[in-house]
Amino acid sequence: MTPIVLLLLALSPLALGSSEPQREAILFNQADQNKDGQLTQADLRQIFLNFDVNKDSSITQAEFVNDWTQLYTLGSPQEAATLFGRADTDKDGAITDKDLPAIFSFFDMDGNGLVDQNEFLTQWGDLRLDAPDTVVVSTMSP
Repeated sequence: MTPIVLLLLALSPLALGSSEPQREAILFNQADQNKDGQLTQADLRQIFLNFDVNKDSSITQAEFVNDWTQLYTLGSPQEAATLFGRADTDKDGAITDKDLPAIFSFFDMDGNGLVDQNEFLTQWGDLRLDAPDTVVVSTMSP
């Protein structure tokens, strides 16, 4: 199985496994190709590049949703759209190399340039692909 499919399964609430943390730990280990217990920015970049079907260095929402639901059958169109919206950090309508540092930083909690399994599991738990993004509005007065 290709690394893209493995990591995307980790990003999908439909991935195999009896419990969420156990399933994600297994998938993290499969995505960690050199078995050093850490994912690098290069590992992350390769995952997203595999979604770039037309190889133009830009993944559109249509491309991402189609690959998520049809090519890799990882989940629903709604989950794909939610993940895309979060991955498109600069909100320009595409996932590009400009977005990858922010995505990596989300998972790299201690800022050491590597994502270990604990960081991955902790941050993945915060993604909640089944919940749409919401805007929190403060009702407190100054």
